[in-house]
Amino acid sequence: MFQKKRVSRVFFFIVFLTFALSSLSATIVFPILAPLFLGGVDTIIRPDLPEEIRAIVFGVFLTAFPLAQFLFAPLLGEYSDRRGRKKAFLVTIVLEIVGYLFSGFGIQYHHLSLLFLGRFITGLGAANFSVCLATLADVSYDEKSRSRYFSYGSLASGAMFVLGPLLGGRLSDPQTISFFSLAFPMWVGGLLALVNLIFIWSFFIETRVKKDVGEADLLKALHNVGCVFEKNSLYHVYAVFFFFLFGWNMLYQFLPALLVEEFKAESSLIGDLTSLMGVVWFLGTLFISIVVKFFRHQKFVLILSFLLFALTVIFIPFPKKLFVFVLITAVAVFLAGGIWPILASTISRLGKECSQGKTLGITQSIQSLSMLLAPFFGGFFLQSHSKTPFIFSAISLFVAIGFLIKIKNSIFDV
Repeated sequence: MFQKKRVSRVFFFIVFLTFALSSLSATIVFPILAPLFLGGVDTIIRPDLPEEIRAIVFGVFLTAFPLAQFLFAPLLGEYSDRRGRKKAFLVTIVLEIVGYLFSGFGIQYHHLSLLFLGRFITGLGAANFSVCLATLADVSYDEKSRSRYFSYGSLASGAMFVLGPLLGGRLSDPQTISFFSLAFPMWVGGLLALVNLIFIWSFFIETRVKKDVGEADLLKALHNVGCVFEKNSLYHVYAVFFFFLFGWNMLYQFLPALLVEEFKAESSLIGDLTSLMGVVWFLGTLFISIVVKFFRHQKFVLILSFLLFALTVIFIPFPKKLFVFVLITAVAVFLAGGIWPILASTISRLGKECSQGKTLGITQSIQSLSMLLAPFFGGFFLQSHSKTPFIFSAISLFVAIGFLIKIKNSIFDV
């Protein structure tokens, strides 16, 4: 049986590495996809197609990764409960490697269906984020240690929102080194996943101790979303969380498209700017986490941050100078970085009334659903005008404010 005293630094390194590489598979493609679909002659779809059609295809394509996570993450969590964390990790990392290979060949040979399949398979592999959380919960001695381990995992994952776009942008730019190409980041991602696989196989210690997990639920993702409407105490908080994530994903996933269409940005510039936004997100999280300590009610800070965030998003697509565009976008990302931890910690705290695991599962499903719907609708909005996704992002944030106002102040009090 697993003994917590056997956990070593190597063990934690492997888990946090898996956290990081799961996030890398999502972020390393940000600088690549917009030029690949919306750029000049070197696009993966026929350049003579109308921009409206290419925008719709781009939006639909972006759903491949989150769709796989939405469908597979709950099933994977249940599989890891039944068969063990190590087996779940091995399966998903092999899927990541295959997904990277398919994606790389799809980009290199301009094969759209192969690239779509590759991103879907990579999304299946990246669903092991929930297994990482379950593993950390297994080795936690108490709530304080669990919170600390989760924070370290979040930090490892968040670092990839800085490094992932930077790597994707630089490794895809042949002006950096001649053999770099849009496909090269996929080969690097696959190699890192292979190293991760070797570490898991060689050094990971099985942590699962629970044997009786009940009946398997093949529709758990849909059931998780349905549970939102059954939890009266959390209904409005979940609604705020969903519309916040929908607005954020609409903004974040279509920033590269706007950079390509309005500023003719190449992949390296997109990577640098997206990486900068990751740093700004971290600073926003740090700043607002300090500010809320001086207020009795966090709800006031949350409403003010939401309002400023929504108003800032409206103005993002209008500047004609890149510096002004980056400045306004940075303000929006800074505010979003502060909103996220307040909502996430509130949901986790309220979830202790029932089952923390179930609450986290529902939260993960909502997050995946928002990541799925935002690019799908955003692609249709983008075909009308490059500014449209940002307008709908702001509308979603105002809807979130409407739900937020209905929540009692005490819900957000620590």
